[in-house]
Amino acid sequence: MMDNTEQQEMNIFQVMARVGRSIGKFFCSILSIFGKIAQLAYKYKYLFVIFLALIIGLSVYQRRENAKMYRAKMHILINDGDVFTYKALLDQLSEYPKREKPDELVAAMDTVISNEAAQKIFGFETYHVIDINNDSIMDFVDYDNDIKMGDTSNVIVPNQMVICVKMSDLSYCAEIQDALLRYFSNNSYLSSLNISRLTTLEEKEWMFHNALLNLDSLQKVELLQGPNYSMEFASQKERNKPFMTTKRQMYYNDMENLFDINQKIAEDMSTNLEVVTVISNLQPEKKLDNPTWKIILINTILGLALFSLIAIILEKKKDIVAFLKNESPKKEGK
Repeated sequence: MMDNTEQQEMNIFQVMARVGRSIGKFFCSILSIFGKIAQLAYKYKYLFVIFLALIIGLSVYQRRENAKMYRAKMHILINDGDVFTYKALLDQLSEYPKREKPDELVAAMDTVISNEAAQKIFGFETYHVIDINNDSIMDFVDYDNDIKMGDTSNVIVPNQMVICVKMSDLSYCAEIQDALLRYFSNNSYLSSLNISRLTTLEEKEWMFHNALLNLDSLQKVELLQGPNYSMEFASQKERNKPFMTTKRQMYYNDMENLFDINQKIAEDMSTNLEVVTVISNLQPEKKLDNPTWKIILINTILGLALFSLIAIILEKKKDIVAFLKNESPKKEGK
């Protein structure tokens, strides 16, 4: 009898043999398809030459200078609104380049962008910034848009996003970035939020400034009056010292907290005056998004598929005509 080890080895060899046969059948099927296409190409050589010329012409047309597509990405901090508001605005702007009407894009952006720059834009994409486990640390950018809203282990950061601009000329990066920032600032909804936020920051700055003055006054009154300051303790000589030390510690802690809050407000007032703060400028990717090999491959596959379909129709033309002339198989037997 075979032991378990020998049985397992035989099972592994059988699985490998089946996999090998499946792979062989797959490649044989691919070769048979190409063989059939070659037969059709030989039989309908003139039609094949026409499709070959169309494939070459379309590839050359798609490789023209204005059709080259690059990507440039910008990371922004959102001060007013949320990522979904900005995504909706950019999705709306992306509809105009699809219709190849740059003048409409210029009008939609309130003429903050030139017509020349608008002609170079193919569209906009947005990507969420992800905070794993909601620990206030930016972990990665979801370039594949795989993270769903209900995912509790990957939290979308509500005030950061990455904007991708698809364009044909990278020399317009600076102008397009400036146009986007002005477009966001001119939005009436975001502008009203910005005014409200800045007003609140000014009020907070004034409030914490007064709190610092009041706390400093309390320190002078309560802690700097000397040992003769009257306190109702059974033994003031023994208990006054720890009380004073505790009060001084509380004072310094309160002052430190207020200074931290006031510093954060001052930073927001000085750096986050606009609706959007740029974390990293619009940086271009040097590689093409539509390289030559990709264009040729796609056009070749589509061209061969269409040629094969038409050639098969011509091959079966008599059968198709005969089928169309007969209303039903029953009438043929009569």
